[in-house]
Amino acid sequence: MLTIEKMTVGPIATNCFIAADESSGDCVVVDPGSDAPEILKRISSKGWQLRAIWLTHAHFDHFGAVASIMKKFPQLPLGLHSLDFPLYQAGGGAKSWGISVDCSHEPTTWWNHTSNLHLGHMQFDILFVPGHSPGHVAFFQPESGTLFGGDVLFKQGIGRTDLPGGSHDNLINSIRTQFLPLPEDTIVYSGHGEDTTIGYEKHANPFLA
Repeated sequence: MLTIEKMTVGPIATNCFIAADESSGDCVVVDPGSDAPEILKRISSKGWQLRAIWLTHAHFDHFGAVASIMKKFPQLPLGLHSLDFPLYQAGGGAKSWGISVDCSHEPTTWWNHTSNLHLGHMQFDILFVPGHSPGHVAFFQPESGTLFGGDVLFKQGIGRTDLPGGSHDNLINSIRTQFLPLPEDTIVYSGHGEDTTIGYEKHANPFLA
């Protein structure tokens, strides 16, 4: 069974997710944007074993806690799409917020060379969904109907495309070709704000009309 812990972290209220396979006790952190001690405390309190960090993209508010986590777990796999690596190396836009981030820990898993991931006994599909950033991905777990969508699709909203590397046309195409064909009861765990479903957004999202 997939268990999800949602934490809102950092200066832009970013959603960080801890996804765990209860049968094995293995977990991963999706987009640890800030507050590493609280993330690790939550994992420890559940008795889970942290196996990897999965990044949907490389804006600083989604990876700001990576360095602190990696210092405690230096062999931990870190995943990112290579098209977002330059953005990661540049600090993911943190300078414009007057924030300093440590981006010295290079990814060890590249999503463009990986089609699916395993967490305990569960498999996640990697969906390539550029638009908000050049190498944005999402993680879909079919059996539980779970989608970690990052900053692509929000409840009645979509991700920004006015940042460097963004493209409105690419974002809409990503949503229409990768997200909307998923089952309507798929739960979308977005990078900011409330959770939603594919079905709800099909009918209620003004950007998809």
